[in-house]
Amino acid sequence: MSNLFYILFRRLRSPLIVLIIVYAISILGFVLIPGIDDQGNPWKMSFFHAFYFVSFMATTIGFGEIPYAFSDAQRYWALITMYATVVSWLYGIGMMLSIFQDRVFRQQMQTNSFIRHVKNIREPFYIICGYGDTGAQLTRSLSREGILSVVIDVSEERISDLEADDFKMTPLGLCADGSQSEVLEMAGIKHPWCKGIVTLANEDSVNLTVAIVAQLLNPDLRLIARAETPEAEANILSFGANEVINPFETFASRLALALRSPSLFCLYDWMTGVSGQKICEPPEAKQGIWIICGFGRFGRSLYEHLDDEGVPLRVIESNRKVRDLPSGSVIGRPTEASTLTKAGIEDAVGIIAGTDVDANNLSILMTAEELNPDVFRVARQNKENNSHLFQAANLDMLMQRGNVISNTIFAFIRTPMLGDFLRIVSRFNNDKSNELVSRIVGVVDDEIPELWELAINQYNTPALYKMIQTHQILVEDILYGDQLNKDDAKSEYTSTLPLFLRRGEGNVLLPENNRIIRENDRFLMCGTYDARQRMMRVVKNINLLESVLLGEDLPAGWLLRKFRQRDDELPLLNKKRKKLKKEPFQEEK
Repeated sequence: MSNLFYILFRRLRSPLIVLIIVYAISILGFVLIPGIDDQGNPWKMSFFHAFYFVSFMATTIGFGEIPYAFSDAQRYWALITMYATVVSWLYGIGMMLSIFQDRVFRQQMQTNSFIRHVKNIREPFYIICGYGDTGAQLTRSLSREGILSVVIDVSEERISDLEADDFKMTPLGLCADGSQSEVLEMAGIKHPWCKGIVTLANEDSVNLTVAIVAQLLNPDLRLIARAETPEAEANILSFGANEVINPFETFASRLALALRSPSLFCLYDWMTGVSGQKICEPPEAKQGIWIICGFGRFGRSLYEHLDDEGVPLRVIESNRKVRDLPSGSVIGRPTEASTLTKAGIEDAVGIIAGTDVDANNLSILMTAEELNPDVFRVARQNKENNSHLFQAANLDMLMQRGNVISNTIFAFIRTPMLGDFLRIVSRFNNDKSNELVSRIVGVVDDEIPELWELAINQYNTPALYKMIQTHQILVEDILYGDQLNKDDAKSEYTSTLPLFLRRGEGNVLLPENNRIIRENDRFLMCGTYDARQRMMRVVKNINLLESVLLGEDLPAGWLLRKFRQRDDELPLLNKKRKKLKKEPFQEEK
């Protein structure tokens, strides 16, 4: 706020000096010029009367001549001061209006407002550095999830776009350099409600700087960064980053996974996709020669991952000066049919257009389809506004860098356990991954599953927390929705599936039905959006929870529930627990 007043008074210094001088001369003139009172005697105006008269005259209120009618000399002076004060006021007001249009002053006002709003935040939020295509997609996804974002970007135009966009939960935006420590402090990096920081700059050096600053200011804060080279990824990870997303490496590994295990590819795609959208069928890529067009960062990542899978590869590169080209590479323009023919497009099973120009990528794939209609076509999309062109091309796979990064980061923010779950699943063989995929399809049908974390504690699940203090609640009682009887009261909430359990330092994949739910357990759940909403209502409402556990509706009123428990028999819940105790429980090791 002090900077704002400094700018204001610095710009108004000249108008204030002019106004003070005009007032002083006007007042002094009225004090010195003699007048005549009502008795015809000479008199001189006091400083108070002079200041009073000049004040209402200069503001054009005009009460009249005081305390007596003016002499001609006083009226001449009044005419002079009248125009002088009006002109000085117009000058001052004009300068003040120009200040409000000044870019520096407006930016300082926005900064002060931003700082004030950040200090007043009383809910979890994430800091997002960079509001390009990726940052905009991530901010929208977080807004739909009900998570507040604080956005920093060096482009004033992008911050204006942020303010103009329609969000479910309006984010806060600031035009500044997110790599500066004072900017991150203004954004709330030390705020108690700040849950993490996401850096999405186009330059790896900027993301590395943000990672260093974040580590120094708040080493316990979760950090998710974007990196486009393996060197930058390793460097950022060395500064304590929780997750580093390399879009080229991520897509290359997914494509290699699609060739090795289509079911695992589907699993990764679903886990990092947008819930509610239709499930895509796994790509039907054949075994054989693949052609990679372009050997930049994307092409190199593709070559390394596909080569590790034993896929025969041929590279087309138009720049002869590119270093470390694989043996057998074709030098030429991949947009030309002759170059594709030389690379063996007629015998290839797949082609990847991975240049940094969208028009060239589309041209490559259209030409390749004419030469080999059965070839599997994969494209890299560089610009978000070209989405309609790539959709019209009806490709087999599409690499949208912004979507790859934003969807992956959003999945990790929404469900922090997802990273560990995917790392464990990546080691599955085909049979095991097929079984997992079939179980997920069983609870979500044809839509990408909704993922959420269920933390068993007094704050997140008060009803379930209270129940497990006195009863043994099993995983199958609440979390395995696929075993519910349609005639049961539990049929109200549809199928759900616990994918992952974290208990202390231990991890359990697909926890068993008869595992007892403990305090501080954290479950990674999978299901539909409606199933999630209904489950959260049940674990927070003791009446709904007991109805679900017992399989029948219980009285909602306090008096009826007390009257029912006065019966000589044990409560139905205890009867069911007694029966369950006869069954073996698989305790954690």
